Amino acid sequence: MKRGILITIILLAISIGDSLAQSKKPVLVGIQPSITVEPFYEKGEFDVNVLPLIFETPIGSRMSIRLSPMANYHIGGTSNGISDIAFFTVLPVFFEKSESKESRLYGFYIGPVLGFGRNLLNDHYTSTIAIEPGYMFKAKKSFIITLGIQLGASYFSYDSQPNEWVFHWGPKITFGFWIDRTN
Repeated sequence: MKRGILITIILLAISIGDSLAQSKKPVLVGIQPSITVEPFYEKGEFDVNVLPLIFETPIGSRMSIRLSPMANYHIGGTSNGISDIAFFTVLPVFFEKSESKESRLYGFYIGPVLGFGRNLLNDHYTSTIAIEPGYMFKAKKSFIITLGIQLGASYFSYDSQPNEWVFHWGPKITFGFWIDRTN
């Protein structure tokens, strides 16, 4: 099953990358800094995402797809180093319809979140399912800011201890630029 998830993620990334390369749709490229504190961490322990990239493109007049790799660096506790390697996708559905299927999207949105990853320090796979309501601010040129919050659950599939569900939440702030590819 774990190998199947990895193969699915790779095929999805190749498929989306291929369709973006052949499209004239705008692409949002940005960063989404984040800090993670797991419920079982001791005081002063946390993870910092050292690969906070975001890629987003419209896939309709109300919907876009956002792809986000993640590499968390763990600070505190007995081990420091890369803790999580993961991949998240969000499908924001915007309340306002855009002018066309190839226009930038702005305003209020809500979208499902799916994430898959591996925690290297705690020896578990993580599957996340959540919902993300938020707002993408419209800028005069190409710069954007998005504010959102993810609410959901993560399933920890441990290598050598009982698996568990944990509550998942976190504020999401994105800074980025739209790249129009109409030429």
